[in-house]
Amino acid sequence: MRPLAKLLLLALFASLGFAQRDISDLDRDGYPDLTQLHGVAERAAFLRWFAAVAEAQYTAPSPTWKPEDRDCSGLLRFAYIEALKPKTPAWFKQFAYFPDPSIPPLKTLSYPLPILSRSVFRVAGGAYQPGDVEAGRLVGRTTAQYLLNHSTVFLGRTPEVAQRGDLLFFIHPLASGSAYHSMVYLGNGRVVYHTGLSPEEGGEVRLLSLNTLRAHPQASWHPVPENPNFLGFYRWKIVANGKHP
Repeated sequence: MRPLAKLLLLALFASLGFAQRDISDLDRDGYPDLTQLHGVAERAAFLRWFAAVAEAQYTAPSPTWKPEDRDCSGLLRFAYIEALKPKTPAWFKQFAYFPDPSIPPLKTLSYPLPILSRSVFRVAGGAYQPGDVEAGRLVGRTTAQYLLNHSTVFLGRTPEVAQRGDLLFFIHPLASGSAYHSMVYLGNGRVVYHTGLSPEEGGEVRLLSLNTLRAHPQASWHPVPENPNFLGFYRWKIVANGKHP
């Protein structure tokens, strides 16, 4: 083989090797490793951004949060995507109030994500495979049930395992609409969530304490281990990397 042809062939193999590493999913959690946050500081910053965006919707919903996405899972999706976007002056202008503006910016990821673009939520099991986006196994919009099952990892059923930016999930099989309901844990015993109804039906974002939830007249909303409707505290896979940080 001529030297030039050999060099070209080696370059091709090298590029294929890099491509293979770029799409690897070593923890087999359904997401390419390149699309997850690595390092304590980056993970902590994402959770803080996510929680701050969600909390800001309680004061005044952002005009960029589309009305058709204003429900309990829509709050999670909106805060997730906004947490990944570059934090420019124009970005901050969408918020009438932002509770934690001093968070360090993310350095290693930005929305749209590499490989996945805007299809950042998984809706099917299994490790990531090339073609998952095209096959609809990763999407840009989904429900609380799919977020729970494919985009998060279970932490436990008591608040001691959770930190600001983690999630709570409930299930009410006989409820109208989606049986799954989600909330964002803000730390210090507080949560923020959307009631799930459309704006026309009076849906709204609420912020309250876990103690208030524990006193809810319907025991199925109590965030306690003995409540079978409370599924527990969860963390986004983007910061969990297949295990508890």
